[in-house]
Amino acid sequence: MAVSLSLEHIIRKECAPVLDCMLTITDSAGEAAFLYFKEGELVEANYASLWGKDALAEILTWKITARAIASLPLGIKRSLWEPLEVLLHPDVKVSGSGRLSTATSPIFKTRRLGGSGPLGNSGIDRFKNIPNLLKIVEIGRESETTLFEAGGETSEDTEWLVEFAGRVRAVGDTLGFGICDKWTIETDRNQIVGLARDDKFIALVRRRDAMQEDLETAVSSLAEDI
Repeated sequence: MAVSLSLEHIIRKECAPVLDCMLTITDSAGEAAFLYFKEGELVEANYASLWGKDALAEILTWKITARAIASLPLGIKRSLWEPLEVLLHPDVKVSGSGRLSTATSPIFKTRRLGGSGPLGNSGIDRFKNIPNLLKIVEIGRESETTLFEAGGETSEDTEWLVEFAGRVRAVGDTLGFGICDKWTIETDRNQIVGLARDDKFIALVRRRDAMQEDLETAVSSLAEDI
């Protein structure tokens, strides 16, 4: 079975260092698309008859199974001007107030919560007492570690949070929001609250239930009491 490759990983590790190049990617259906880079920046994209953002919108839905890097062809004109993080994560936008606005509502602040603060080991133990909590995971830059998982009913898979946390870091750095202190996500089944701890995040997962206290409120109350 072909393994899906991360487009962002390919760009950062293989294209950006080359500066000027053309990246050819192939998806699981055998379709091919082309990304063009000048001075390490993504300047154009092409898939079939689509160019620019229209092509990129299609490419971002792909499961990439192969790639190749070649010299940048002559005559490529630039139609993509936003930073790479914004181009690759179009669901994250900047509101008029200067804050990020997404369906997942990440909240950016400039302070960092270190291991000796509310998210030290004692703080994490306190969070385990939140009613009906399903899971607590620590999210690094490339992996996650389960710190707590309730017996019985289990939560949805949380490996995708590693990619989401990477987006939060990248957008915060690029747009100048500083450290992401807290973010909240609501999926079809669960509510997830993420808190910064050093260079990682701690994510708490609980099943959504209108009859119980909001998870973000519960987490914030415990953090204030520690």
